[in-house]
Amino acid sequence: MSNKYFRALAVVLFALMLSACNDEKLLFNLTQEQANQVLAVLQQHNVSASKEGTLKAGYTVAVNKSESTAALSIINQYQLPWSADVQIAQAFPEGALVTSPNAEQARVISLQEQRLEQSLRMIAQVVNARVHVSYPAFNNDSSRTPTGHVGVIITYKGEIDDNLFIPQIKHLIKNSFYDLRYENISVVLFPAPMIQYVTPTKVPDALPAILILILVALALCGAVTSGYMLYRVSRRPPVDKEHSPEPLAPETAEP
Repeated sequence: MSNKYFRALAVVLFALMLSACNDEKLLFNLTQEQANQVLAVLQQHNVSASKEGTLKAGYTVAVNKSESTAALSIINQYQLPWSADVQIAQAFPEGALVTSPNAEQARVISLQEQRLEQSLRMIAQVVNARVHVSYPAFNNDSSRTPTGHVGVIITYKGEIDDNLFIPQIKHLIKNSFYDLRYENISVVLFPAPMIQYVTPTKVPDALPAILILILVALALCGAVTSGYMLYRVSRRPPVDKEHSPEPLAPETAEP
């Protein structure tokens, strides 16, 4: 019985070793949250993936080599891994030097952009999103109130009704800022490109230059040899029929 168990264990270990050899690591040094996000997105597209690592050393995401092309296409399309959730408190870390009001305002606007991008990615149809907020002109003229503008770029999958989707996004953006006009918000939608599941066919390389020279040299040698043989045949003297021996008459048997 012990031999049977040992053989079964050896077979299992061998199978695990083979499967590990067929895996390709794509992302390294991820947090647990980032690794889980990558696994979730890949599995949504029917790509098997696994993670390994620890909280301290970071996590690695690997897929089977046969699915690496599709996995890389998905990772590029979704811009994975996503950064950690942004908190406004990060704009004012404890112990940091006091900066100018303009610098603090610019930092807050940048964090607001990132938070809105994270919120938009929570929508099922959204593949990726970018939010661009116009920064105010930092000057001493306090009499003029700057007009804010926001531009949103979204890549999406599936089917979306623009007449319903765009107004919803605009309302979300408008209510995320103070004193932002609805007409100063622009939303641009682009369909996400198709995911590439097959490795591109490799075009065969052209013949090396040295090989071409060798083939040309062989062709020239063959042409010269053929020409020389024809020349020798043409220079051969013709056969003199007068001095050529007459053919012997066939002998006949005497009666």
